[in-house]
Amino acid sequence: MKPEYEFLRSAAITFMGSVILGAALLVGSGFFAGRMEQAYQRQRAQLHDTGQRYQAVAEEEKIIRDYLPQFVGLRETGIVGAEHRLHWIEVLQDAAAELQLPSLAYEISAQQPGVVELAAAPGTHRVFISRMTLNMQLLHEGDLFALFELLEARTKGLYRVASCELARNFTELAEDPVAANISAICVLEWFSIRPAGGLETNA
Repeated sequence: MKPEYEFLRSAAITFMGSVILGAALLVGSGFFAGRMEQAYQRQRAQLHDTGQRYQAVAEEEKIIRDYLPQFVGLRETGIVGAEHRLHWIEVLQDAAAELQLPSLAYEISAQQPGVVELAAAPGTHRVFISRMTLNMQLLHEGDLFALFELLEARTKGLYRVASCELARNFTELAEDPVAANISAICVLEWFSIRPAGGLETNA
């Protein structure tokens, strides 16, 4: 009986050892698989993030290629960047002197955000408007159109005539070149484009 008992005892110990070893291997393989899954997910997330960044860079490069020439042109014409109030006034005064207007007075209001939507890179830049009120005495209506033509040709920036009211001062027009036959009150809107963050774009 004793040899058989020893044999069974030895077999039982070997079996238990195998079970324990198998369980340990199973637990270890599960742990390893979990670690590998975590590593895989991290690598996948990093790859996705890298892909997203690459796509964003590609989109930014496309925007630069498409719109940089236009942006540079707007900067050179004085539309992008700080407004040019002093320049506008100088051109206006020179034009009035050249046309020999009987009188011209102006007033510029504080710059206000505009409602014009930009087509390129929305949110990166904003449009601002400065309203200039002109109070003029003219010899005839042609002086007004000539004044706007000179402003269009000589000023930096972009403007539009928001409103204009003309009224005759006399029943009959006087031929005197300094006569103030017509009174005109016009409102011009000057446009400037600046970064949305508030920093000035060098002009």
